Amino acid sequence: MPNAQRQLLLVDPHSLFRRTVALVARQMQIADVHECSSHEAAQRLLEHQPMDALLLDIGQGLDALALLQSVRAGALRCPPSTPVALTAEACDLSTAQLYKELGARRIMLKPFKVKTALEVIQDLAFTPPSAGPATASDARSGAGGASGG
Repeated sequence: MPNAQRQLLLVDPHSLFRRTVALVARQMQIADVHECSSHEAAQRLLEHQPMDALLLDIGQGLDALALLQSVRAGALRCPPSTPVALTAEACDLSTAQLYKELGARRIMLKPFKVKTALEVIQDLAFTPPSAGPATASDARSGAGGASGG
């Protein structure tokens, strides 16, 4: 179907990363990537516009957690089962477990290659929202398998 490209929201404070990933994903017709530099901006966007998938930077505070909880609670325009992946500078086991319980499919530790981000976006874009939460091995393999330079 023409113009039926999946809508993905990328939330990351680094504009160069966001722009590069969004541009390449659009050019490769993987997904129509929308960009936000903060979780607050993403929350406002998701109050009015549905998305098919989310790629969120965990960041330093609890904003990503609050945003994902809002999605799972059905408080935003996207389905509660929307596929979600995360990026992080670091992530301990208890944090990974918390996000896994909220259905995060993968956690990618920075730095990682743009190619890795595109593979994750492609996975998210072609995962129906009705797919169940990630398993423990999905979250763990995502954290360890995505690092690189």
